[in-house]
Amino acid sequence: MTGRQGWIGVIALLLSVTSPLKAREIWTDGVPDAYFKHFVEFYKADPSAMGRWATGLTRISTEQLDYTLKALDTTQFTYLYPMEIKGYDLPRHNGIPTEELSLMAVRAGKLIPVPYQIDEFDKTGLIWIEGENDSKAEGEPGIFDDFDELVFMFRDGGWDRFDPAQHTLAEGQMLEEIRLDSPRNKPRYLYLVRNNSERSRADYVEVNLDEGWIQTTLMRMEYEPKDFTQIQSMAPRLGPHKDENVFDNVYVNISTGILNQNLRVDLDTRKNIKATPLAVRDGAVRASMLVKARVWYAYLPTFFSQKFQVDFYEQSVTIPSRFAIGSMKVLKFFLMFLREPRIHFAIDFQNLDGARLTFDSVYNDKQYGIVDGTMSDFETRMNATRLPGDWLHLDSNQGWEMFFSNHMPVVPNGLFDAFLDGVTMNMFYEDDANSTTKYEHDPGATPRLGFQSEGIPDTVIDLMGAIPKLDFQNMDSLGEAIVALAAAEQDGAFEKYDEVVNKKLAELKADGRIGTVDELADAFIADLDRMNFSGIPRDTFNQIVHQAIVDTTPAVDQIHHGQVLARMITLASDQGIDIRRLRYATMDNTLWFPAWVGEGGASDFQWQVSHAPTATPLGPVAVPASKPAHPPEAAPAAAAPAATPLSGSSATAP
Repeated sequence: MTGRQGWIGVIALLLSVTSPLKAREIWTDGVPDAYFKHFVEFYKADPSAMGRWATGLTRISTEQLDYTLKALDTTQFTYLYPMEIKGYDLPRHNGIPTEELSLMAVRAGKLIPVPYQIDEFDKTGLIWIEGENDSKAEGEPGIFDDFDELVFMFRDGGWDRFDPAQHTLAEGQMLEEIRLDSPRNKPRYLYLVRNNSERSRADYVEVNLDEGWIQTTLMRMEYEPKDFTQIQSMAPRLGPHKDENVFDNVYVNISTGILNQNLRVDLDTRKNIKATPLAVRDGAVRASMLVKARVWYAYLPTFFSQKFQVDFYEQSVTIPSRFAIGSMKVLKFFLMFLREPRIHFAIDFQNLDGARLTFDSVYNDKQYGIVDGTMSDFETRMNATRLPGDWLHLDSNQGWEMFFSNHMPVVPNGLFDAFLDGVTMNMFYEDDANSTTKYEHDPGATPRLGFQSEGIPDTVIDLMGAIPKLDFQNMDSLGEAIVALAAAEQDGAFEKYDEVVNKKLAELKADGRIGTVDELADAFIADLDRMNFSGIPRDTFNQIVHQAIVDTTPAVDQIHHGQVLARMITLASDQGIDIRRLRYATMDNTLWFPAWVGEGGASDFQWQVSHAPTATPLGPVAVPASKPAHPPEAAPAAAAPAATPLSGSSATAP
């Protein structure tokens, strides 16, 4: 454990970065000892303490800070880590009204309520908000069932287990004990309770759609209420840099031919691309904003629009990009109309003098670019790098940092990457105080960061045209599509698709990049594992896919997709799994906002992301009868859940 934890940024501890690897400077101020010790004990006893005491801790000393963080037994990462448990992982309790459920933990010898929420979703994986979704709800709204999510923070679990001889459940019924395990922390325990009216006062994030702002303990973001792409400011709420805006603008430009590469149009976030917040599910732990993106042209809305969601937590933001049945239709639409598109995406920062920036694919020598208004040789190399790798790290030099976890299913030089022929892409980085653009509010690139690409992948176009012609309109899940596609193999529906893929695989084999079928399956899983599939546990699904490829593929360049899908159905059935449970996949690209990535540096923080805490339901707890708020209803009978660990994150690690 590093001893430097997640809420360090909240109290704005300054970091000294006059050289890229220099340690943080010591803050010698301090709050009165009596006040500080009282806070530590109160915080260990109640998760709501930080929000209620934060303003009194702005002058905390480094020594006091480290003492507090050690007392909390969390790493920098596990302090800010949100967890999720799906309803199908708690089958015993499916069928209970969600308003009757809550979470509790033993803290400082008492059973207390902790922050939590239960979120529901539609059939495509979007957050369910009554009256706002285009698809039907998954399950029954208001009832805890299969694909609902129980959301909480790892840090809010208690170290002590419930003991009826020592602890009292004054009201309601205790349903389930849940153990939280972390590679670098002691186990924690939570308790799912029914018909207990107690609730924690903690509220980690708040959104106001009418006024256009998002606020957490750490930061405040303001945006144009009718267009989320028009972010006006992002600033820390506490510390020496309180209310100092570090954000200038976010800009997207798409220049493309329409049916003809010479008939070009320019679309950008200043005029044509709008993202309108529609509604928000604002809970104690996260706020999920439902947003509608629409392309406008000649001041009129076009027929292209797409809904997506953004999840805000206390110290992270996740955009769970979805891959569902409808995703294929959107992709085919783009490929049908667009010709030679050029995409430029940039985030323009300000007030970040002395900040450091690097990313995974250029981090071999642990080098950083320093924001000083001029481009160094290393920064020039960053600017020419094709893909960032698994992560990107920005140290603001203001007591907080930004760490981007990349979950796009394209490993650099991996299998999916090989199918992107015809596309040129590279990271975009500029550190130039004199560089100006038409879209920025304040002049200068200090820094400006993003990516740019040109072209459409020829092989992907061929694959889109070769997808078997089936009616996907009435299918609710990826699993249903797998069943239908496997059946189509008998009619030769995959002949053209197999031909396109095997041609590319033959090239990879000839180049020595993939030599055996096992290597092919491994390469496929390496890309697939960046995505989070809902309905079947990650490891189980990966094993099924890997085995299906190995069992049905005689050689690297002789894959038969229909046979692979049919084998997946059989392998799943052998394990008692209906493949139709596979609903959708998300690419949970996440911006973490730690105060510091820790002594191990950015690569160690990424290790923690990929070895995140797990949750294991342990079963019911024997508790003496208490007076319920009202008589509990009988839940449907179900088998007791197995005590197997569950990954629980808004940003499932690769």
